[in-house]
Amino acid sequence: MGTHLEKPVPLIQQGKMIYDNLMKAGVTEPWLRETLSQLQIYDLRDVRYALLDPSGDVHVLYA
Repeated sequence: MGTHLEKPVPLIQQGKMIYDNLMKAGVTEPWLRETLSQLQIYDLRDVRYALLDPSGDVHVLYA
């Protein structure tokens, strides 16, 4: 993770990546996909909402 975050940043909404927020958070699409795969998520359509918190943890609300 490249950028220090002051507050959580949404990275996925309704199964779609928010690319501007990926850049703001200093993360890449491959990093996010790898992180999701570690959570056994392989299809973005399974994600209603995902955010990155300031500690670097990704939190997911499933669709």
